[in-house]
Amino acid sequence: MVTNTGEYDCLIFGGGLAGSVLAWTLIEKGKRPLLIGNPGKSRCSHVAAGLINPIGGKRLNLVWEAERHILYARNFYLRLQSKFDRQYYAERRIARLFSCDKEQKLWNAKKKMVAYKKWTSPLTKKDIPYACSTKELFGFAIKGAGIVKISELIGDIHEELAQGDALENTDFDYQDIEFKDDRVTWRSSNAPIAVFTEGQLATDNPWFKFVPYRPTKGVIGRIKTHVQLSDTIILQGKFLIPREDGSAIVGATYNWENRSDEPDSNGIAEIESFLRKHMGNHWSWLDIFAGVRPTIPGAMPAVGPHPEQRNLFSFNGFGSKGATQIPILADGLYRFIWEGKPLPEEILPARFKKKPNPLSKRWIAVEIARDRVMRHLKPGDTAIDATTGNGHDTLWLTQSVGPDGIVYAFDIQECAIDIARKKIDNLSIVARTTFLKVCHSRMISQLPLNIKAKAILFNLGYLPEGDKSIVTRIETTISALDQSLTILHPNGIISIVIYPGHQGGTSEADGILNWTKSIDNSSYETEFVSNPSGNPKSPRLLFIQKRA
Repeated sequence: MVTNTGEYDCLIFGGGLAGSVLAWTLIEKGKRPLLIGNPGKSRCSHVAAGLINPIGGKRLNLVWEAERHILYARNFYLRLQSKFDRQYYAERRIARLFSCDKEQKLWNAKKKMVAYKKWTSPLTKKDIPYACSTKELFGFAIKGAGIVKISELIGDIHEELAQGDALENTDFDYQDIEFKDDRVTWRSSNAPIAVFTEGQLATDNPWFKFVPYRPTKGVIGRIKTHVQLSDTIILQGKFLIPREDGSAIVGATYNWENRSDEPDSNGIAEIESFLRKHMGNHWSWLDIFAGVRPTIPGAMPAVGPHPEQRNLFSFNGFGSKGATQIPILADGLYRFIWEGKPLPEEILPARFKKKPNPLSKRWIAVEIARDRVMRHLKPGDTAIDATTGNGHDTLWLTQSVGPDGIVYAFDIQECAIDIARKKIDNLSIVARTTFLKVCHSRMISQLPLNIKAKAILFNLGYLPEGDKSIVTRIETTISALDQSLTILHPNGIISIVIYPGHQGGTSEADGILNWTKSIDNSSYETEFVSNPSGNPKSPRLLFIQKRA
């Protein structure tokens, strides 16, 4: 506990894995940080699995900078093991089992890529000794993965910090943070800079509210079993991580509605179903926990300075990749602040701080969407209106691509197609516009083979002045978005206008937000735009651009 009035090189608000590793990194670099722990408000790091995995998500994408980040993380944890004489890190294989036929087909394509060969190998009986036959288990093995004992690591770092008057293990309130003479002051302590590492609590951070955090609750537990487990981690939607004492860690769930730290019954049931599938009834609970992750659209953290207040920094939003990314990015943040070395643009918080649209005095989502699409669309291109509706977007696309371009327009309502067709006919536009009375979830099956679209527009919700019971649904929308990614032209754009104000609109918006976490950041760039007024019922925009 800090007892003296002190000046520090840096105040760090948030004592989870991110804050603890950052504080330790600064100490190794000769700096004097003060870590303010906030232990009573966020337990996510203390219940995290600590999984290091180079291949993540349903799309089986290689994690961003996997090789460099994992090597750095491994060396960092081994260095701490030597310091504290306690094992924190263990290298493990992962048995990645397919959850559905779609995943298996996806892997059949990706396993041919050179980048995956370093990390993968076929499954063997050794990977899953308690399985009756690996032929019945479809998947592959991941090499170079690992597991970190996060709770033990945080505890030892905190103890060391406390001995050096570098820890204030108490809750903090944002209103107690002040700015005086280019210094940040909290209670009796001050520093030239402050870093926020507070996890999901950042949704209430008054300086970084523009970062679109989407807190996600996860249930995780520890079981005991008499089944002889190998060292291999099982990953099939959920994970099963054997420990050296014969127990195993199992989890985790995703709950976007409940932000409490209490395990919910649905989450527990999900995990129990997973356990019965793999272990029958040969297990029992030892502990069940829950924590809330600070996830961000695009699955990239928010690391770097505030775009306007240059003495405030974010080091947050790592989600399930924290054990992998935090060590190297802590070093990167140090080098940015004290050595002037740049941070990757794709992780800067400023990417979410957009300038107001100069083309309109009012914030009109459709106008902003069209302005963005026009940066990618030119005469002669192919475009798709995935939700024809009242035909405004179809007409606009037809005019934009001209007589040499092609537009495909989807809608399940005959009246919508009739309205849109009349708009084009009335203007006597010479156009190659094809109307398809079919759900956009069947997009690829209705389009020419090998088509590449420069722009794909979604305007979700219901037909204005039409039957409001007929609305876009999250299941078909996600299917259409998945297909849109595959047919998008390099440097092409997908524009989605989301309306959370109608019945079912909020769950659709949340579902799309969740879906963006699976997008391959090396191939696509995502951007969310919200109404500056902050009205939760206002339309939201999502843009997805395919990297050239």
